[in-house]
Formats: sequence, C-alpha cells, structure tokens
Amino acid sequence: MTEALTEQKSPGGLPRRPRVLILANQSKEQVPRALAGFEPWLKERAEVVGQVDTAAMSPDRVKTLPEADLALVLGGDGTFLSQARAMIDLRVPLLGINFGKLGFLAEFTIDSVKTHWEDVIGGQCRTSDRVVLDVKVYPSGSTRWGDQGATMPKPVFEAVAMNDAVVTSGPPYRMVEIELAIEPKQSHMSATRFAGDGVIISTPSGSTAYNMAAGGPIVSPGVEALTVTPICPQSLAFRPIVLNARYEVWLALHQVNEGTTLVIDGQESINVDEGQQVFVTRHANTVRLIHNPEYSYWSMLAQKMHWAARPRRD
Repeated sequence: MTEALTEQKSPGGLPRRPRVLILANQSKEQVPRALAGFEPWLKERAEVVGQVDTAAMSPDRVKTLPEADLALVLGGDGTFLSQARAMIDLRVPLLGINFGKLGFLAEFTIDSVKTHWEDVIGGQCRTSDRVVLDVKVYPSGSTRWGDQGATMPKPVFEAVAMNDAVVTSGPPYRMVEIELAIEPKQSHMSATRFAGDGVIISTPSGSTAYNMAAGGPIVSPGVEALTVTPICPQSLAFRPIVLNARYEVWLALHQVNEGTTLVIDGQESINVDEGQQVFVTRHANTVRLIHNPEYSYWSMLAQKMHWAARPRRD
C-alpha cells in the first residue's frame, strides 16, 4: 500500500491525444487572458472535453462532467485545493498551473506545460497520490466515539480535506477544551483531554501549511500519515504527533466559544457546539498530482518555503 503513495511515474502514461478537462479560476485576472492563448495550442494536442469556471464547481456540477484522462487546474494553490476536493471521487489526475503566489501544489506555468507536454502524456513526469481526509461532525448526544458498533445519527456536517481539518477557538477567544481519541474502538478510551486554542489534523500535503506554522512536523507526501498538532495548548508536554493514516481520530468538544469553528482547508467552515464530536478518517480515494520535472519536493521546500535557509547577512 505504501508504494501507491510514493512519488512515481504514471504507468503507461496517457493516451496520445488525451481527453483534457480545464478547470479555470476565472476570477483571477491573468487566467482568461492566458487561457485564450493556451487553449488553441492545447486543442492541437488533446481533446478538450470541457472548460469549467472553478467558482461553478459543486457536487451537482461534478456529476455532469465528461470523462477525462487529465484535468488542468488554472489558479493558485487555493484553487487547486478546492478542485482536488471536488474531483476526489472521479480519480482524474490533476496538473496545476500556477497563477497564485506560492505554487506549491500548482507547480507548472503555461510555458512549462508546453515544454514538458510530451513527458506529461508519456508518463515521464513524477506523480504522487495524496492522502485525503473524510471529516464528519456528529450532533450532541451521539454515542461516544461511535463505540460498540453503535449506529450513529446522520452527521450535521460532512466534508473532505486535502490539507487539514482545524478546530479553532474563535471569538471571544477563550481557551477551548477538547478530548482527543485515537483508535478508540480498539482501546475503548480517549488519549487525552486538553485546553488550548484548538487543534490541527493534517495530511502530509497539509503538513507544510497551518500545521507547520503551528510547530508541527513536515511530513513527506509519500508517507501514509496524519499529524495531530495542538494550537497553543495549556501544556508544555503536548507535542505534535504523527499517526498511521488508517487510524480513526475523534474530537469531543467539551468547552467551546460562541465562535468555535471547524475549518476545512482554510476554505469551508462550520460553527461547532459543546457536546458535538468531530470524526476524522482517511478517505477511500487519493488525489493524484502530476509534478513539474523541473522541481523535486525537496527543492520546492528549499526554494519556495526557504527550508534550511541560512541566516541572511544584511
């Protein structure tokens, strides 16, 4: 199973004239202009089966999408995250073309797509299959940890997360109290109960986002893992932990604020209440990324995140 999540070459590549779906963030000023010049070039080399404004993507819209061998996502890393969540169950490889700031997930430019097109369709570009989270919120009064095979009520909220699921204290910004359980159906007990400003549960893809800013570890995208990182815990001893991605994680909310919120990838959110439980587990499918051969994960960490950079002498 681990091999499926390591960086790899696409076996056999894509069809010589692949079916390509374009997912374009039309709200970014540069995207429509760039697409107008790029699409004629692309149509000479691929069958463009559809073009969708990312703002129009919804579960109903996804169901109507044509079959495709590849999806090009034009936007920034935020656009890539939203489209990866939307496309997760279609299992179409995604190639990100960056019109944002960092370009950590959207690695290509229009020019680099043209330069490496034969490598893309020929299976010569590295790919990686990324762990994605299923996140559910169960109402107050639900069976604790869904234990003893209990039938759980319908969740009040469901989402998938490519980067992270975050419970954040919210206004009036008093500490919240959360009980954390890891694989409780095996142990029949919680792991710990803590107070602080919240907690981050992230995938390896999200380990370089909020998780890293909160002091969590950077986890290679080829590792089947989740990280649990507290946000400003009232404890010197609560350090971030790395878990097997197959483990179930539960959060029971014992003390919250009026504004306490569950946030998905920094893009979707819902207020959560005292007594509710948040259930996080690995999604059945992964997201396949096609990588720019001009970079490696480690060179991007160094160049774009300044990993291991030496102090500057001004």
